[in-house]
Amino acid sequence: MKLNIEQSKLAEILETAYLAISPKPTDPILGNILLIANEDGMVSATGTNLNLTIHTTTTANVETSGQVALPAKLLTDTINNVRGEITLEVENQACIITHNSGKCRLIGGKPDEFPTLPKGENPIEVNLSAKKLQAALEGTLYCTNGDETKLVLTGVNFKIDTNKWQAASTNGHKLALVTGTLDSEYSDPIDFTVPGKSLGELNKILSQSADTSVCNILLSNKTIEFSLPNTKVISRLLEGEYPKINSLIPRTFEYEFTLERKGFESALKRVSYLAERKQKVVKILWELEATQATLYTEATDIGDAVDSVLMKPATSHSENISIGLNIDYLLEGLKHISTDEIVVRCNKPTQPVIICPMGGLLNQLYLVMPVEIKQGFENKSTPSKTTTAEKTPEALETTETTVVAELEEAINNTQTSQTESNGETSEVETSTAEAKASNKSKPSSRTRAKKEAASV
Repeated sequence: MKLNIEQSKLAEILETAYLAISPKPTDPILGNILLIANEDGMVSATGTNLNLTIHTTTTANVETSGQVALPAKLLTDTINNVRGEITLEVENQACIITHNSGKCRLIGGKPDEFPTLPKGENPIEVNLSAKKLQAALEGTLYCTNGDETKLVLTGVNFKIDTNKWQAASTNGHKLALVTGTLDSEYSDPIDFTVPGKSLGELNKILSQSADTSVCNILLSNKTIEFSLPNTKVISRLLEGEYPKINSLIPRTFEYEFTLERKGFESALKRVSYLAERKQKVVKILWELEATQATLYTEATDIGDAVDSVLMKPATSHSENISIGLNIDYLLEGLKHISTDEIVVRCNKPTQPVIICPMGGLLNQLYLVMPVEIKQGFENKSTPSKTTTAEKTPEALETTETTVVAELEEAINNTQTSQTESNGETSEVETSTAEAKASNKSKPSSRTRAKKEAASV
């Protein structure tokens, strides 16, 4: 094998293929990138960890066709540190790389031992805009579960029904959902879950793709292939039924507030420094008459903070509503919304809070579970009236919200029962009542801690 190629071209395909290489490969050959040069002037680079395979191509001046498996990190680092035109010449398992100021020789593995690309039988084909696919991944990947004991939750679940599609993820405390439409219609519903790690690498590749490119998706029983111009990403699918999370999203809302995203995000960051380190709870009072949201946090050993942002309410209610939320969850959701304005929708302080962008490429929502506060946030019309002296210790205490148990119960039911019907409940109130009833007899973690301290 012998070829001449520009350094920038070779570096690009090597860096893309390297995304699939495991830092600690289970087999030495998996630490290599497979280079293949064809007589038609095409050069490909392939990396794999057996769960994810990335295959990418470019053009070169190929004098002699052939293939070689070379150490991924060593090869990538070497090519990134040379410039100009490069010559690669392979003899047996050794590759001589000649550049404008010198040459080097790399010893590789046996290319025949490199795993072949997995191919599914009778795949289903789906075409989706690369820009929309990237937007879906940006809007869901951050909610996947890092706990591999619930393996199916470490991925993003996709559903296709006629010409509608959705991508969803959850970790039991927060939930992200993105929906859109397709140009084609499918007679049978399609449901599959792709590992979050694989989609994370795909997202890096999509960020460098042209906005007008189309991603051709080939779905098989156990694998999925995302085909982009000059690049293929092949991943194994996660087995198991994904929780029916659509039933946990309220269909109607009593309150709706429109806020400027960056202003709300800045206020949250300012008060976060004085929140309790463990719980990181912010109490938000939505003041309808004043058209502002007042944020309050307190740490008993540091101090407290109050901040406010303007908002536009849309509700038939005249009473203010206060909700306790995890600051980190809120900031994470806002970070993955790109629009200037957001809409916050809610019902009761113990029911899910929905955050949606105003506009955007796709329909997107972020659901975060509230933290139930024992004593509500006092209805102060201005931040200056809310002082530490006016707050009793009991007013700052929180309990485990039953709404979290609601989502966890849905996840557990999915894992223990694979024969559940596909029907989805349209109202979330029933599930909330059941979750409260099941947890009524269970003491909270704070109560258990007090009893243990008393016993000592």
